[in-house]
Amino acid sequence: MGRDESASGRDESASAEKVRLRAELLAARKLRRPDELDRARRAIRAHVLERTAGIERVAAYLPMRTEPGSTELLAALQADGAAVIVPVTLPDRDLDWAEWSPAGPGEVLGVDAIAAAGLVLAPALAVARDGTRLGRGGGSYDRALARCAPGVVLAALVFDDEVVACLPRDEWDVPVQAAVTPAGWIDL
Repeated sequence: MGRDESASGRDESASAEKVRLRAELLAARKLRRPDELDRARRAIRAHVLERTAGIERVAAYLPMRTEPGSTELLAALQADGAAVIVPVTLPDRDLDWAEWSPAGPGEVLGVDAIAAAGLVLAPALAVARDGTRLGRGGGSYDRALARCAPGVVLAALVFDDEVVACLPRDEWDVPVQAAVTPAGWIDL
């Protein structure tokens, strides 16, 4: 088997494993009770706020119903003086950014607005101990995270059982430096 065939086989294997893991993790999230989700969101909010003093801009996201992030976290970051920007998905699935307010996103700031963030809170379905982040599979966040300033902490918000030993990783996957779970902030 030639080098290209071997690499292609690994790519297909990693892709198939990612698809399987996504389905499993999304199904598990749907089974979480509302009180469990509320407790997780409160705990994650507290852990993030412990680390954000003095950060002028935070790139975050508007959470889906089953995600451990929360709009209360966005409001608390803003109340602490940080400008909060959230993604706006473009037709090509890249991410533009807009300033967040409780009334909704403001004007778009451009795809490079994430580069001015002092902290990036990224969604994930799971995170490995080496920083590999498993997203939903569109590639939007990996493109956006590649634009972050060097040294900026990229932190994924996940449930405790979504921090795992290892995950399949492709060459374009941008690793995160931390996972924030209900149990605490984990430096990876």
